Amino acid sequence: MSERVFFCILLLFFSVSVYSFAQTAQIGAKLEGKSSMRLAIEKIIYRPAEWEQEKVKEFESEIVNKGGLIHVYYRNISNEPVRIRYWRWNRKDRSYWILNHFVAWDRFINQTVQPGELGVLEINAVSDDFAPGAKFSLQLLQLVDDLSPLCATAEGTLIAEPLRITYIHVLPQMKDMNIFIRNFSKDTYQIRNLLFFPKNEISVDWSVKEIGPDEMAIGKVQLSQPLSSGVWFVTGVEASKDNGETKKLCFAHRRAFEDTFPIGVWTNEPETYEALYNMHIDTMVEGGKKDNPFFKEVAPKYGFRAMVHTGVPLNVDTVREFSGHPHVICWMLQDEPDWSIPANVMYLTNQHLCQYDNTKPTFITLCRNIKFFEYASICDIPCQDHYSVTAPSSSKWPKPYGTRLEETAYYTRDLKIASEPKPIWIWSQAIADWGERPRRPVPTPEELGAQLVLNLGRGAKGIIWFNHDKKIAQKYPELERAMQGWGRVMSLLRDYFLSSDPIEFKGSAPKDIDIAPLLGRNFMLLCLTNMDYEIHPESYPFKEKENIDITVNLPFPGQSLFEIRPQGITELKANWDQRKISFNLPKLKSETIILIHTQPDLGIQLNSTWNEILAKEIKPLDK
Repeated sequence: MSERVFFCILLLFFSVSVYSFAQTAQIGAKLEGKSSMRLAIEKIIYRPAEWEQEKVKEFESEIVNKGGLIHVYYRNISNEPVRIRYWRWNRKDRSYWILNHFVAWDRFINQTVQPGELGVLEINAVSDDFAPGAKFSLQLLQLVDDLSPLCATAEGTLIAEPLRITYIHVLPQMKDMNIFIRNFSKDTYQIRNLLFFPKNEISVDWSVKEIGPDEMAIGKVQLSQPLSSGVWFVTGVEASKDNGETKKLCFAHRRAFEDTFPIGVWTNEPETYEALYNMHIDTMVEGGKKDNPFFKEVAPKYGFRAMVHTGVPLNVDTVREFSGHPHVICWMLQDEPDWSIPANVMYLTNQHLCQYDNTKPTFITLCRNIKFFEYASICDIPCQDHYSVTAPSSSKWPKPYGTRLEETAYYTRDLKIASEPKPIWIWSQAIADWGERPRRPVPTPEELGAQLVLNLGRGAKGIIWFNHDKKIAQKYPELERAMQGWGRVMSLLRDYFLSSDPIEFKGSAPKDIDIAPLLGRNFMLLCLTNMDYEIHPESYPFKEKENIDITVNLPFPGQSLFEIRPQGITELKANWDQRKISFNLPKLKSETIILIHTQPDLGIQLNSTWNEILAKEIKPLDK
């Protein structure tokens, strides 16, 4: 007998012996009423990679993401700590998927789980092995006595869940939060229970306890103890269908930071501080040293906050310099890494930063929607920049000087889907000139406002203008006036934007009016944009609309209606029919925002706040 044959027989005998021993151990455990697994996989959430491909075409679209995001939620059901060493998918170890670039990156949250604790495995997959409808077997393996025995297993088919937690809004002091769960199926579900980890006594009040097709429920959650800055937390919602037989468990997770709505800009200089403050801008890119005049004098005087650029590879000295600084709003890892930096490098940079600091969220700007799913879930606050007129772009424009304005809305929607349940910020086009439209290298006020409202209506939780160039602003003062006016609107409504999330529009309106609803617990924002315009080499002319009749179905009994524009607040007349509202909008040139509320006397409060916002302005720009 050859040595090779003898070795194969010996290996086969050893494998059968190990398998028999494992099977015997499992059967014995079951007879004792215990599971042989030390971890229980509570839920596997799958979200396939998706992005707008019909109405948006990008230049580099040959290599596309065929996978998606897989979140595995597991619990330690043993009496001892368990540390997971690695995972196995369809009988192939993690190294196979990572080294062959079938998985962009993976991450354990709470890799060592104490008895009763929850943990999460994130797999950011890009190959068709992780496509919708693919069958899978998953194994989690632990390290014990230099061996890697199985500690959890699951198998099934990758299917998007009918219920999804689309947004978790963390309020100041981090004891309260709003949880948004949306029904993407044709069934109706009743909400039964809410789960939370780390362990914390909670109380929850749901806006509704029953969710129909394309509807949303919002849970107002109060914790007994505040969360620590930067800690990962997991929340789950248990629901059942009408008959109560089929139960669904929906999970989501994010890091804990107080959510804020910045109104920002990239550049700043001493001679523009007053102008920026006057336009209600409160956030900008800044760095250097904390004893610089900006941080010692300017930021305290104007209330400015800085996005501190840390770079790739990570500048550790910058992180140490500004850790915990009261005027730093986030760590700006990289601008547009999806052009040149692989997702796994960005992931490692993000992890590296988090090892040094948990006081501020991490931030990345992206520009190609075909790459959003690979990058967006790496950081705490993903962002995108896509400008529809005059600017260079990653997408194929129908004209060399511009594209449809609503293209920016597709990018924002795609980024939000890839980022849920975290907030997203958007760079919105402002005062920066490019050469693609020589006759007018900057947007018109209407183009600026339309892109802004389209982004807000798709779920932006912060707006950073790009840009405010002093020399260009002097040539186009009408753009400064537009930025100031919309700064007023966003200052008034920033808490409304933070405490709402996009929902499908149900009602009626003219076909060339885009209506994007944002639903809160007791209000709805309607972001309206006039789609009746032309792509023009000098400026996009809008065909002004008059006497627009709009009907909206509401999940609550509304009692007040307002149009909010840079010029002020206008209370509108409405016909209220239980949970349906009909009203007439006298005029619409390019864009506007409508607020529907359950509070009948809200106008007094809104106007008072509006006057306070106006009083902060150093000088009026709109005269």
